[in-house]
Amino acid sequence: MVQSTEKAPPPGVANPLAGIKDTEKRVLSYAAAMGLEFDFSVLSAATDMEEEPLAESLERLVHRGILKELNWGDSYAFVQVVTLARAYRDVSSSRLRIIHKKIAEAYEKLHPEPTPDEISRMARHFHLGGISEKAIVYNRYAATLAENAFSPDVAIQYLERAREDIVSLEGDHRSEEADVLKEIGEQYSMMGDSVKADEFYSECLKKLPEEEVTLRALLLLSRANAAREMDKLETMRRDCEEAIRLLEKVGHRRGLALAHRTLARAAYKFGQVEVARKEIETTLGYLDVEKDAKEVARCYIEFGNILSIMPDPEEMNKAIEYYQKAIQRLEPLHDYPELGRAHNNLAVALGTAHPREALKELTESRICAEKSKDRHSVGWALFNSVELHLALGEEEQAARNNEEAMRILSKYDDPVAMQHITLNEGILAHHRKAYEESERAYLGSLKLAESLGYPPDVVEVLRYMAEMYADWGKNEEAVKAVSRIMEIGEEQVFSIYRPSYEALKKRLGA
Repeated sequence: MVQSTEKAPPPGVANPLAGIKDTEKRVLSYAAAMGLEFDFSVLSAATDMEEEPLAESLERLVHRGILKELNWGDSYAFVQVVTLARAYRDVSSSRLRIIHKKIAEAYEKLHPEPTPDEISRMARHFHLGGISEKAIVYNRYAATLAENAFSPDVAIQYLERAREDIVSLEGDHRSEEADVLKEIGEQYSMMGDSVKADEFYSECLKKLPEEEVTLRALLLLSRANAAREMDKLETMRRDCEEAIRLLEKVGHRRGLALAHRTLARAAYKFGQVEVARKEIETTLGYLDVEKDAKEVARCYIEFGNILSIMPDPEEMNKAIEYYQKAIQRLEPLHDYPELGRAHNNLAVALGTAHPREALKELTESRICAEKSKDRHSVGWALFNSVELHLALGEEEQAARNNEEAMRILSKYDDPVAMQHITLNEGILAHHRKAYEESERAYLGSLKLAESLGYPPDVVEVLRYMAEMYADWGKNEEAVKAVSRIMEIGEEQVFSIYRPSYEALKKRLGA
């Protein structure tokens, strides 16, 4: 619908609609409601006008410079948007509802097997025409098409319309409204906006009737995942435990698998490797390898993550195999969000030992993120590329990618990303031998890591700091950093960095 924010023509400028006949005014009212371009056959059906008199009216409007003919008269368009806006604004609200209703019915009559574009138009016109039942059906259908096309932002617009129409219905429609709220939350989650996702999941839980046990449990899991992304670990655990209680009551095996996988991801985030491993093994126990192929593939990613932080360097090779198995399973399913995560984590596992291969994986990760409209994951791929470019001697590209990651991710509430970007600033300054600048960045990154409470990330920063202090000639500070790593636990040092860490200890005599 054209917004009524167009300014009126300035004083002295003629009104292009002045002096036109009532028949043309009526035609323009319908045309303006249809949009900038409109179809002749739909206009004819909506206005109940015979083709010849309608064509004559349109011809007169073309001669006046208001419309232009397209496709040999099959369709027409307004010459200026301002004219369209004026024609639309001149129609009363009550009459516009009737016009939109008749246009929607015309589309439905002429297109019994509508294309996605026609479904989108009917969704809009039934909504603006106040035909709520049909508006809900078409807007939810249009939302599904948008989701399948990896356009969550577009899907949200249709779902918001559907919700508006559900609320307008008489009677109790809380379950249907809750279902739409859940879908909106899922679309925000797909875009990496956990805050908005959590908002809609929470609102959905308030609307959901108590008897909807399974849906309530699955919603709790969705909110738990959003909470995990926002580092609200207590909220995440509470929601998971409540979901498990409800799912065990109804025997929902797939839901139980999702719950234990969420707990595994949280345990991994805090370096609780054995807990994470047990939760993933429990998850796989609830899944069918063939029927639940997508969830099994996601479990492979989690196994890769767990193995990648094990002390034994040989486990890293197994981690790489799990990531590759996940990618093989996810590719035919077109699960771009999880595919992007698998490629990103595989790149991290390959690391600076294989920088070119790792950069190829990050490119794939970014492609997947772009396909799923997830700018958040694009930012992660960018900051993960910094050390790889440095390993290849591409310092300027490394700095540019870190700056771009900061530009993208500063729009999100993501302290984990900020911690890694700040760490990269320290690494880049260290590479330039700007030690004071490097120290400031590392201390900032360490403070963030400590506030988040992730032992592996704290240890990672300390290891970089120790190397920087050793290169700076401040061996006493370097030894202090290594001593802190020992206090926290050397098993938290990622296996890919263990050889360089052991070499550093030998160099310091620690």
